[in-house]
Amino acid sequence: MGLESYQKGKQGEATARIYLEQQGFKILEQNYHSQQGEVDLVAYDKEFLVFIEVKSYSFRSYGSPLGAITKAKRQSIIHAAKTYLYKNNIKDVNCRFDVLSIYYDRFGERNFDHIKDAFYGN
Repeated sequence: MGLESYQKGKQGEATARIYLEQQGFKILEQNYHSQQGEVDLVAYDKEFLVFIEVKSYSFRSYGSPLGAITKAKRQSIIHAAKTYLYKNNIKDVNCRFDVLSIYYDRFGERNFDHIKDAFYGN
């Protein structure tokens, strides 16, 4: 990943964090890494502990945000989630995996597409 892509990703995660907080989410972690995976944001949404993948796009024409989440990426997020639960001794909690896409139009306006329960962590 080039420096510009990295910086755009970090900007997208910061924007996502603000957006989710405005929606009532309580952010617990940003950029949580485990040995074999990572997840952009970990948050509570009411009774759900949510693991969130953030995608930023310059234009909506890049296709579905779910299309950008490969099987390998899902496995990485799921592994990070399992590690997070284990290391924080969290049990008996409802978990969810979301994808939040941020699209920037040609005027720099942000549009959000939040897919709750985007995939399952079997």
